[in-house]
Amino acid sequence: MYQLKLLELIGIELHQNNYYLHVRLQLEEDSSFYWQLDEETAKALQAITDFTGGYHYRLSFKSKQDTEKKQYIGFIHQTYREQSKRFEFSCSEEFIVDLNQIKLVESCKELDKLSFLSHNLLDEVQPEDAARPQEKTKRRLAWPLTTALITLIAVIVTYTGHSILTKAVAIPSKTATVDFSLENPISVEEKNEPRPETILLEENITIEETQLIPSFELVDTLAYDVPEGMVALTFDDGPSQFSVDIMDVLKKYEAGGTFFFIGTNVEKFPEHVAYIHENGYSIGTHSMTHAHLTSSSVTTQENELLQSSEAIKSITGEEVVLFRPPFGQFNDSTEQIVQDANQKIVMWNNDPKDWESRDKDRIIEQIKTTDVSGAIIILHETQATIDALPAIIEYLQGQGLQLVNLR
Repeated sequence: MYQLKLLELIGIELHQNNYYLHVRLQLEEDSSFYWQLDEETAKALQAITDFTGGYHYRLSFKSKQDTEKKQYIGFIHQTYREQSKRFEFSCSEEFIVDLNQIKLVESCKELDKLSFLSHNLLDEVQPEDAARPQEKTKRRLAWPLTTALITLIAVIVTYTGHSILTKAVAIPSKTATVDFSLENPISVEEKNEPRPETILLEENITIEETQLIPSFELVDTLAYDVPEGMVALTFDDGPSQFSVDIMDVLKKYEAGGTFFFIGTNVEKFPEHVAYIHENGYSIGTHSMTHAHLTSSSVTTQENELLQSSEAIKSITGEEVVLFRPPFGQFNDSTEQIVQDANQKIVMWNNDPKDWESRDKDRIIEQIKTTDVSGAIIILHETQATIDALPAIIEYLQGQGLQLVNLR
């Protein structure tokens, strides 16, 4: 099963001329520790955080590289009551390497193996740790080499396809190890061995590409289907306690999926929204409160669409372009509001009625007995849907159909 992993930033400490992030990792249990890091990254984080105003901060495991400014970029989410915002900050290459190692751990016990972490600041006064500021200079990768490697990667990808993105290429010592998979960063050697460098790919090489998840961009502003040979699995009414499990199944089969989230649920489960987005799956809005739009005023309809879109954007940092009206109901006013917001209405042409039966076998049978090529299938976030999903995907892929994200 996919493990939900959250990295909360509790504070930033200066201890014996070294900077530390006080962080809490939520995995199978909570673990609090201190993360030694460079001054550049620490001060960048200090400039955008305020631990006295009731704000909470979560560090994202996603990052990017800005080749023009010759710097790495990290992301942090700030939450306050029901509001959430995402900020960028400049960081060092060393910080990205460390972040990727935390991302790799599968249990809190593995954190003890990472030399840059400690449960107590007093334990950090070690000769090995004291040398880290000097190590940082040695480990920094020259930007001309970075640019050359990225250019080489682009050429290779152009002629060999996306499959290369799932592999890591080893470079001789004193150079870099290029990590082609943001989801599977390189592993750290033993403590006494030199730690490898990582070059993160540019933002235009997406999580979707590293996972080989196909997608289809809708052209029309109102869609009921996709081209023959494709199927779009869509999931309504989340996020919920089932969201991550649904994504886990999709990811296992390298199948696309599109989630339509209700704004009030987004406020309850912001971490699920973030993880689904970071894993490359499409997120659209399903209104703010699942209201009956056709019996609502124009102002209410507009608020339902825009407020929910903003709630999602505040977490993902991206504009929402897909909208599914609750109950499939919309009118001319709805269409105009959607067009003004530069969004597309996504309907469906295949409904296995999982919301009605809540029965795994009936859901599977309903799909198997209908024409599924070119279908947009509507499903809902329930345990029955999770139980049926592996068999649904295996059947669709067995028919030679491509399961796509909608864009």
